[in-house]
Amino acid sequence: MTATPNAGTGVHAYLTLQVEALHQCREPVMDREPDAVHRMRVATRRLRSLLSTYSGLYTEIPFSRRRLRWLADELGEVRDLEVLRMRFAKKLGDERPDWFNALAEQETLAYGPLIQTCSRERTLKLLKAAERLAESPDFSPAAALPADAVLAPIVAASQRDLTRALEDIAGAADPDEARHAARNAAKRTRYTAEAATVLGESAETIAAEAKKLQNRFGKCQDDVVAIAYLETHAPDDALLERERRAHAKHLARVDAAIELS
Repeated sequence: MTATPNAGTGVHAYLTLQVEALHQCREPVMDREPDAVHRMRVATRRLRSLLSTYSGLYTEIPFSRRRLRWLADELGEVRDLEVLRMRFAKKLGDERPDWFNALAEQETLAYGPLIQTCSRERTLKLLKAAERLAESPDFSPAAALPADAVLAPIVAASQRDLTRALEDIAGAADPDEARHAARNAAKRTRYTAEAATVLGESAETIAAEAKKLQNRFGKCQDDVVAIAYLETHAPDDALLERERRAHAKHLARVDAAIELS
């Protein structure tokens, strides 16, 4: 007979993976390696989400979620520019107008403050505290309880939050903002379910479905940011029209996904 896993086992394994990613990505970020900023930012967000959702499994957490938010924001300065630069580079091909070169230069310059951030004592203390939590967790009594009794209700509550966020889109005064909120809800649901995969197929299915929604909403959000950038910085009507057509297509796919969810 297979023993029922306790609540702390899978969640802490997921936490440990995110802490390892933070450490592994720090030097690649400082070396400006492709995708390193993205990977470190995702690990930071996953860890922050996990501690928000599953903090009750620990009696003490030796760092604050506010510090993780700060680090994610610092990484975001470069990542947001990187996303725009990569998007436009793909659509422009070999053409490199002045406005694109200015964007690429802005990304390059943004690395300076980020590299300083990665070297700061504040960041190093955060990473060391996260490592202590990963290596020597102080679990609460709830962590020893069966996973299905503790984690399943948390995953279900996250699903309900996502459902409400999807429902809010239809009557929203600002649909773009509502879709962005739904994307964040999908992201939280995904991370919550990923950390609870000791529950088996049910959690894996929830995580996969939330990931699909997150990706579709993410494309819409990327469209909005790209269109706003072009409207402000780039005299390229042809590219702007292409972006608007892509946005319309992605909106249709989001609407279809909401109907199926």
